[in-house]
Amino acid sequence: MGNSSVIPRYFTGSGSSLGKNQWRPLEWKDQTRFDLIETIREYKPLQQVGVKSARILLLGHTNVGKSSFFNTINSIFRNHVTAQAVVGSPDDQRTVTTKMRSYQVRDGREGKILNFEIVDTMGVEEAFGEGFDPAELPYILDGHVPDNHQFDAKGNISADMHGFKKTPVLCDKTHCCVFILDGTKIEIMDEDLKKKLSEMRKKITTRGIPLLILVSKIDQACPHTMKDISAVYKSLRVQHLIAQASIKIGIPVCHILPIKNYTHEIELDTCVDILALSALQQMLRFTDNYFDESLVTLGKGYVQPPTLSTDAWTKSATRNPTPSPKLNNSRPASEMKLAWANGGNALAPPQTHISDKLMSNGGISEISQVIDLEHETPPPIPVIVNSHDEEEAAAERINAPTPKQDITISSNPSPAPVESGVKVNGGGADMAAATPAAVA
Repeated sequence: MGNSSVIPRYFTGSGSSLGKNQWRPLEWKDQTRFDLIETIREYKPLQQVGVKSARILLLGHTNVGKSSFFNTINSIFRNHVTAQAVVGSPDDQRTVTTKMRSYQVRDGREGKILNFEIVDTMGVEEAFGEGFDPAELPYILDGHVPDNHQFDAKGNISADMHGFKKTPVLCDKTHCCVFILDGTKIEIMDEDLKKKLSEMRKKITTRGIPLLILVSKIDQACPHTMKDISAVYKSLRVQHLIAQASIKIGIPVCHILPIKNYTHEIELDTCVDILALSALQQMLRFTDNYFDESLVTLGKGYVQPPTLSTDAWTKSATRNPTPSPKLNNSRPASEMKLAWANGGNALAPPQTHISDKLMSNGGISEISQVIDLEHETPPPIPVIVNSHDEEEAAAERINAPTPKQDITISSNPSPAPVESGVKVNGGGADMAAATPAAVA
């Protein structure tokens, strides 16, 4: 065929269903929790960076779980549920946190202070002049603002205020930023809030600071995770929410992690801990990336130390790659690719069918097809549209002795089964035919 365009479309099943296999491999057992604790416990920045502690900044709307995330991490290392950071009730409409607090985490009641700080901030609110002011974020990112600074919704950070650091050094700056989004409200995110978060994202990324998103309250967002947190990476609902967060905020899905904080529990839970620790581990990995870049921007460059470190964190980052956990006899490669593919974008919203209008030389054709991730080998969705008139296209289908790899239907096709091998003639630039394996 002449000019062609490839228009693949995939759908991943109903929003509340479970996939057969995990779309992110993670083992839910006590040994995983133990390994994560041991690794994070021994984290420390490279000595040549000149920083003793990583600073992780938490940002997000009021009542999304910023303070609760610190409490969850603190609980894990104190071996019981804690409430050091004050949190509000689910009905609070205004932020409870009014100061910038840099929290340290100790390894046990009388243990050492771990080499990271979690910085809590005032909640962002939709209305202009309410909550955290995004215009003040650069002062925090650049390390000018002292701990325990009292926020003012009208903005009160200036070079003349008490404690303002006029010449901050690397240890004062933010090394990793985390947006926390309420998993029950991602799909109905207020446009004003979205604009504020977008403005903040630009200020963060232009400074080369890594940014992650935590999707909180996943136990409330999906009935399966409410029953069992370990079902989170099988939940198509949670997967969809992560894809929606990626679209709305504008960062890759691999930077987005689901969590469930301790809110009503009085004892620790292995699965809650594993999810929170794996998120913290990723933050510290991204922080290491930031420090690597800082060595370049500061003109130092990396110098290999004469003696290699033997701590668990360094070993986990330098040993030979290990295969992903073999869960449910492993996941087929094609299914893994389909899990996130939708025309090169993130997941389509949950629905019974997915339909798209395809344009070709002024003609419109509609397709409707469902792919269920419960099947091990989901079929591709093929569509062909070209400029043949309806009679010629119908004759081609009738005279075809066997199904062909490439077939042609008219711009206004009559209901007929669509064969595999998709090409679209629309008068545009040539593209290769797409299959699920080619999309990823």
